[in-house]
Amino acid sequence: MNMDIYTIGYEGINQKSFMAWLKLHKIDAIADIRQRPLSRKKGFSKNGLRESLSENDIEYLGYPSLGVPKEMRDELKINGNYSAFFKKYEESLTSKKQEINELYSIIKTGKRIALLCFEHDHNKCHRMVLAEKIKNLSANGFKVHHLDPF
Repeated sequence: MNMDIYTIGYEGINQKSFMAWLKLHKIDAIADIRQRPLSRKKGFSKNGLRESLSENDIEYLGYPSLGVPKEMRDELKINGNYSAFFKKYEESLTSKKQEINELYSIIKTGKRIALLCFEHDHNKCHRMVLAEKIKNLSANGFKVHHLDPF
């Protein structure tokens, strides 16, 4: 059984395309890693998202504790320094071992989980750092797939 972890950002796509993309990649569950799971985009706030995922037989897992603290986001907006941002975020994960291990365990069961955030470009998103952290727990290494619905 190959163990893979997926990431996806919903910036720039509508909910219908988003769901089609998840189905195409046979995603079983979404791990919402936004600190504040709210969105101005229709269908992407926590409750609406959970409902539409459920209608598509996809589980919703909320992990707001794995989101980026506001201070870090604000700092990034000011200085645009992604390497400092990613380093700080990675350091913040040392206190999140329980959540990371939980996600790792779920993936080990063979479930296809996608880490969800808003940012379209995974190279500018904390989900990339988190995916690597989870991947590094596996001795034979999960593969990380950044789904890009464009």
